[in-house]
Amino acid sequence: MAGEPEKESASASLSNRADRYKQEAERVVREVGEHPLFELKRSCALTELAEKIEFVKDVQSICTSKVESEKYLVIGADEKARTFVNVDNLADFEDAKVRQLLEKYLQPTPLFEVFAPQSSDGKNFVLFVFPRQKTRCIVAKVSVDHPSQTAPKVLLRKGDLWTKGSSTAKRLASAKDWDEIYEDFIEFETERRTRQRTAHLLERATAQEKLRGGHALPSIPGFGTDEEFKVLIESLCISQDRARFLVLLEGLRDDLVEGWHAIGAFDPDHGADIQASLPEYAAKVRDHKTNVFLPAMQKLTSAVIYVIKNGGPPEFLAMAVQLLEEVYETTDSLRPSYLCWLHRRGLMSDTSTEHLSHTVPALESLVSLHLIGAYSSNRRKFEYLPSLLRTVVRAAGADAESRPRQPLAFWPLVRDWGEPKALEHRAGRIDLCADRIQKDPVLLKLFGSKTGAIGSLCQYELLLELNSFLAVDEKTTPASATAVKKQYPGVDFRFRPSLIAFPLGNIMPMALRLFTAIRDHDQDLLKSVLFDPGFVHFLTADGGNAFIKMLSHLSHDRDGLLWELQRVPDFNTVWPKEIADAMKGLEHE
Repeated sequence: MAGEPEKESASASLSNRADRYKQEAERVVREVGEHPLFELKRSCALTELAEKIEFVKDVQSICTSKVESEKYLVIGADEKARTFVNVDNLADFEDAKVRQLLEKYLQPTPLFEVFAPQSSDGKNFVLFVFPRQKTRCIVAKVSVDHPSQTAPKVLLRKGDLWTKGSSTAKRLASAKDWDEIYEDFIEFETERRTRQRTAHLLERATAQEKLRGGHALPSIPGFGTDEEFKVLIESLCISQDRARFLVLLEGLRDDLVEGWHAIGAFDPDHGADIQASLPEYAAKVRDHKTNVFLPAMQKLTSAVIYVIKNGGPPEFLAMAVQLLEEVYETTDSLRPSYLCWLHRRGLMSDTSTEHLSHTVPALESLVSLHLIGAYSSNRRKFEYLPSLLRTVVRAAGADAESRPRQPLAFWPLVRDWGEPKALEHRAGRIDLCADRIQKDPVLLKLFGSKTGAIGSLCQYELLLELNSFLAVDEKTTPASATAVKKQYPGVDFRFRPSLIAFPLGNIMPMALRLFTAIRDHDQDLLKSVLFDPGFVHFLTADGGNAFIKMLSHLSHDRDGLLWELQRVPDFNTVWPKEIADAMKGLEHE
């Protein structure tokens, strides 16, 4: 039968390894003695608590030391006499029993194999083989005290990490040991993530090379350096090659939307099975988010910003925003799945990195849109803004019947499923986006600095607040608010600006630019920054008074926020002269 040779080969391989281990153990015990690669113990009574914990610490110290290939523990070896001693309690060292013991006291459970060979002189001994561990950060799960009636003695303390370093004696890990362990972990994780990120891209590159060689077809590279990606987008902007840009977006869509299928994220949950499988599933989701989804989102965001930077066709941006909208709506498709239960409802993650929930696509698409809008606003390339401002969606994260329709740019995320804690605070939205820029070398180079990024984000939010002000403030702008209600029934234009948590000096350049455009009746600029270009006359009809009132409200809201935070308000905010004069004129009316 087809399977038999493979079984025989595997059996032979195991038998060969067992013989090799036995011969090596014989040589070490009789000729070398204890060595950093070989731990020797005469006996070990696992029925005694103290010896049992000592065995656990022996295993832990071996596995937390640097293992290049394999390390060994021999039980039944007398180091001084250089002989083997018969082990009478072989049953205690059966694989299942040892595994259960280590699972009880150590986290994670070390990898090991156990053999029970006989020495050349007929003595039974036990040989443990420890391969290189997935992680050297193996710590004690529980504390264990010796049940002494005289003086209590701690045998094992929760969180302890015993190691040998490069010696044969075990010891509690020092700061230097911890540093080495974390360096190992970082190196291993970097290698693993790099392999995962590039595996499917290498397949694609191979296919592209075959096509190019056979048919001389132009292709979109699926991988490369950040600089190569930048040059690619520049070339697409110069050639205005819509077809190739669409191919690029489709490649990103595979990871941003369809990629969730690879981890079964669209499958409905299975009731009682949820709790048992959540930890394993959370690790799988975290891996997908970190190594597939976020890299693709970074590419999409930087691609759009490069289009803006290089004056590419506004149609490119509209196509990218359409993809961001689809990514955002993926949250609805993920809601019936396990992802909804990775955070208990009402909890918030400490950081955006820890955010695991069905709302990941919605949050990340909103962050991306905010960064794109901020760059466009800072560069005064207003012709790209209509695609961002005029896309309306259902709010994500909540039940379908309770979700209002809102402009996508207004951050329509119903927070209740593990979003970052920063979003609880007024400054949270801009802080989250600015931190994302600071941690991304490509984006940081485009924005200049975190301070510059915050200024750009505040200017973009001023544009969003202007649209919200015209749509909802029935007291100050009754004509536009009435028109919005009539033309866009059921659309919620309320926006809660994060910009007031930062000095208003950030919005001064944009405020002056808008005020000048309003007074000069600059139709092109104003139509680009409004949700509905027909609302231009509501801004220009009163010579800019409505706009000045909006700035006054923002200033008042910032003072109120500072009082609430027990900080001194910005009483001496210095507005540009034209705006300051207009504010004084309103005070005298």
